[in-house]
Amino acid sequence: MKDNNLFNLTVSPVREGMTEEERKLEDRRRIIRTASVLLVLMCTLFLAVAAGTMIALWSTGKTSQDLFAVMNGTYVYAKTQEELERIRYEEQTEDVTAVTFDDAADASDASVTAGPDVSNEIVSADEAPAPDGTQEDTGEDEAGQDGLPDVTSDGEDAGPYGNDTEAQDYADEGGDTDAALLAASGVNTYVDPNVNYPLPFTAVDESYFQDALFIGDSRLQGFGMYSGLPGTFYAATGFQLYKYDTMNVVNTDSGKVPILNAIPYDTFTKIYIKVGLNEMGGNDSAFISKYAEFIARLREVEPRAIIYIHGILPVTAAKSGSDKVHNNTNVYARNESLKVLAAEQGAYYLDVGSVFTGADGCLPAEMAADGIHLKAQYMDIWKKYLMEHAVVL
Repeated sequence: MKDNNLFNLTVSPVREGMTEEERKLEDRRRIIRTASVLLVLMCTLFLAVAAGTMIALWSTGKTSQDLFAVMNGTYVYAKTQEELERIRYEEQTEDVTAVTFDDAADASDASVTAGPDVSNEIVSADEAPAPDGTQEDTGEDEAGQDGLPDVTSDGEDAGPYGNDTEAQDYADEGGDTDAALLAASGVNTYVDPNVNYPLPFTAVDESYFQDALFIGDSRLQGFGMYSGLPGTFYAATGFQLYKYDTMNVVNTDSGKVPILNAIPYDTFTKIYIKVGLNEMGGNDSAFISKYAEFIARLREVEPRAIIYIHGILPVTAAKSGSDKVHNNTNVYARNESLKVLAAEQGAYYLDVGSVFTGADGCLPAEMAADGIHLKAQYMDIWKKYLMEHAVVL
């Protein structure tokens, strides 16, 4: 009799000598083997897709949260809010041209949801202008940033020391002959910003920040959007100190690059650093050590820069009470470490949080819809604090 069983068609000579029970057992084994092969193939395909996705996210500086946001459609909504906020900001600050933002995330309550930096989308300021051999007067010193009189020859800017003859004249008056001649020959010289450290804080106007660089996370990003200060902002949502040399933050003609890859040499005379909330929960000594390393790297490329260290801003009482990591107990403990770091590094600690906290030591609830990020209308308080706490060499 002809066997119509599907499995018998392929192995009928072998199966003819089997009992009915043996044939059924063989059929089950074939089904199990086939299913196992298909399962292995599906798992391999899944792992390949997952690995490719992770590599793509890593190379673009994104996280799984960004991927889920795109899949859920919330990313499109957030981008729409960003565009609306940017248009509103540009209309309000048409006269401010020193710094612009590309794809800046909204720092107000319109698009912030929860967590310190939930979206992790990188946002940055435009590149700082490359040095052209001149320094714009920022009001630091009537005699020039180097503490010496500006001298011109034939109506042209000859640098802080003028030509060779004028340099010698300055040296005859008690100045440094070598330094003067170096400057006259085109070699840049500068006053160490740590000389006579610490200097007292003094009040300045907005021009002081024209050659200032601001580095930080989403809180600083929002400050750059709404404060109106004419500085350069290298700020990114999700920025962490531990990733300062790998995280792509600054927009350039060749794409986004890490901060140190974008800083033009000897251009900024003030650097404001505001990080810390995203690094909460980690080892305090490791954080401080990384901070000191970052400051050292910055001074290699900006030797004339005064370094300012922002204290970490507090969070609201509701956020502090519900978060085991991002709470004010941890914020104030970390700020104590930052004060010590500033003194050790010859930097200036800025207790910005002191002008925002209420009697309970927390950020007032009305200032931040998500408990963390300041609303746009409160940025002027921050701005005023910086203008009243500046160091002039």
